[in-house]
Amino acid sequence: MSIIFTLKDQIFRYSPVQSSLEAVLFWTGYMIVLYALMSSGPALVLLREDQFLKMFIFISENKWMLVASKFISQLIILLLSSLILNILCSTLFFLPFLQLTLLSFFMILICDFPIYALFLFFSMLNIHKETVMPVTNIIIFIFIALTWNDFSSDPAVNQLITVINPIKYAASVGSLLLSPGSHGRVFSTIPVIAVATFSYLLIGFVSLKRMKILPIFRN
Repeated sequence: MSIIFTLKDQIFRYSPVQSSLEAVLFWTGYMIVLYALMSSGPALVLLREDQFLKMFIFISENKWMLVASKFISQLIILLLSSLILNILCSTLFFLPFLQLTLLSFFMILICDFPIYALFLFFSMLNIHKETVMPVTNIIIFIFIALTWNDFSSDPAVNQLITVINPIKYAASVGSLLLSPGSHGRVFSTIPVIAVATFSYLLIGFVSLKRMKILPIFRN
């Protein structure tokens, strides 16, 4: 509902389709980051501190299975949430439902796994489960603040923000899918997205290799 509230001025009005689609895709990117963050490394920290992670890996001898199952579960919930958002936005803002759904689907398909991998770095940290939620809230706030600040006057800074801010990264992917041929966007945006994707996947791979299994008080 908070997403709809931010677009309240456009409800039941024929606003420009392009700008409305871009706004909805931005919030889809926010949902991707939020769902990935809550189901990735922070969730593994909670399982670790409750000693479930140690028992699961002792029995299965495979931590990849646990990570994969959590990724798939959050992906299913994300797709359903995105579908509900698309239905609401198509109805309230008179947007083309099929186009919005396809854009959201491909955006999730491209962005969700790399962003999920990025937040696996939490699993390497020595943090208590009481610290997880405050830290994740602060991180989300920082990401939103970086996204809402305009760095377009400095292309280098704007590209750096796209790499270090997954909300901006997801929004860039959505914007590229929406209008791939505008202003040479293909040549300027794709390399930045590729660098961000590779960086996120690399961080995720290293995090899985160095994941801490034992609770902090037992280390």
